[in-house]
Amino acid sequence: MLSTIVAGALSLAAIALIYRSWRTRALAFFYLGSGVLLASCIGWSFSQGWEHGLVYALCIPALLVWPFISANQTVLATPKHTPSPKSLNVSLKTAWVHIGHYLVVLVLLLVTSLVTSLAICLRFPSETAGKLASVIVLMPILWGLLIYHYFAVSNKVKALIAYFILAALSSAVLMYVPL
Repeated sequence: MLSTIVAGALSLAAIALIYRSWRTRALAFFYLGSGVLLASCIGWSFSQGWEHGLVYALCIPALLVWPFISANQTVLATPKHTPSPKSLNVSLKTAWVHIGHYLVVLVLLLVTSLVTSLAICLRFPSETAGKLASVIVLMPILWGLLIYHYFAVSNKVKALIAYFILAALSSAVLMYVPL
């Protein structure tokens, strides 16, 4: 019970130190707060076991930060020059462009990120369950990066060609390179 109280106090102290680093713009408090947060992770893992301890160590500060946020809440004055909203374009061409983006993101980029994640993670020197867990972690990150890249580039055709090449290379690695 005492170790749980100490771990909770360390979590609260970590949030307070990181808050203080933000208020005073002092990097030393940030590093100290990060170290205390790491110590609270160890404390929570020691008191609750590593499975539940890490969840507590990472979730409790996320809940404890709300009083600090509400203490700094300010209401800004309404801006003097409010921009006018853009006109709504409901043309058929715009609808087809958006449907195309939808299909690229939800089909092509999803499949590309899945195949690439499998090609990368199945080469890891671990058990099959660990490899698949790595795929579960890597795939959404890679999918998000591909989506960001797709919408950030101006030449979508070159990006699509690059995604097809990446998917083809990853598929070739999966099919022809032995595990």
